Amino acid sequence: MKLNRLIAFFVILCAGFSLLRAQGYSARHDSVWVYNSWESIYYQYPDTLIINPDIEAYTPYNFTFDSHRRSVNEMLEKRTVAVAIGDTTWLVNSKYLRDHFKGDVKKMEDYVPLYFNSKLAFATCVGKPTYFGKLLGSLLGDPDLFDADPLVDTPYLFWINFEDRRVKRVNHEVLSELLSSYRNLQWRYEATVGYKNRDVIEYYFMEFVRTAERDPAYPELIDRLGTLK
Repeated sequence: MKLNRLIAFFVILCAGFSLLRAQGYSARHDSVWVYNSWESIYYQYPDTLIINPDIEAYTPYNFTFDSHRRSVNEMLEKRTVAVAIGDTTWLVNSKYLRDHFKGDVKKMEDYVPLYFNSKLAFATCVGKPTYFGKLLGSLLGDPDLFDADPLVDTPYLFWINFEDRRVKRVNHEVLSELLSSYRNLQWRYEATVGYKNRDVIEYYFMEFVRTAERDPAYPELIDRLGTLK
């Protein structure tokens, strides 16, 4: 069994999404592989293939699909875990995550970029404005004043934690918790000047990803799913 490597996903996906930063994207030329369980994702056995759906990318981090068939669209909305466009671009269904996970998943909408390897998975998105941001903007006369700009703002990383069924935005506290299994890496991170900065967090998170993937003691993703479908 072979899995596409997460780092390759990260590089290729960022390169592809850079084309979307100037404006929204709409296409009808890519076939979409559909995965309706984490098992099918892990073993790379898609449940079905959708030929030439309409793909709308409102931002580099929010995608929707229209197959022009009601039953298929219902599946994509309610039962699909993730889809793959070609061999490199993976997107996870945020509604599925909201239905099965708690935590920061409420900040997501539509399909968002997914990265995974045999050990772990995470997603990226800019995130929706908070209720208080909306309220403050309204008081100042512009409800959208504090909206994130997904065409400009750097996306957040969202750790998909299968043990406690939570999606956690990766901040310095979450990262320090993740690194606790690797004390030397945790010490290096916490001793870094500006350890709360997002670029530092992202660097050490990717170091954690690489370390966990190489660690034979770190449990396989398939072994941590439990009853999750």
